[in-house]
Amino acid sequence: MGMRRLLVALYPRAWRDTFGDEFAALLDQTRLTPVVIVDVVIHATRLRAKSHRRVLLVAASASWSAGFEYGSVHAGLTANILWAPTDPERALALFATVGPWLALALATIIRRQGDGHHRAAKSSASS
Repeated sequence: MGMRRLLVALYPRAWRDTFGDEFAALLDQTRLTPVVIVDVVIHATRLRAKSHRRVLLVAASASWSAGFEYGSVHAGLTANILWAPTDPERALALFATVGPWLALALATIIRRQGDGHHRAAKSSASS
């Protein structure tokens, strides 16, 4: 597989289906310098990350929570996964541990309500 085909293959399938042939033609006419290659890799990575945004948010929330849980246990704030917020330090650590999951749940609720409003507006417009 040539370098140009590899660079095109880095992009998500949906993007390649739409723009792959044109992008391959553009790459054929472009001198592949290290700057061009890095630019293409960064752009492809951003598009892949955007297409997997929900998975990345869950992974980031899990990492954040695990890090704060680990730190809370080693700081002596708790000996288990959840604890009573009996003083300000414990309350802050508990909030830092479960906060990302609360934010993720709130974002999901808001998105679903927005989807419901969008579907209702779409169906009333077609009536």
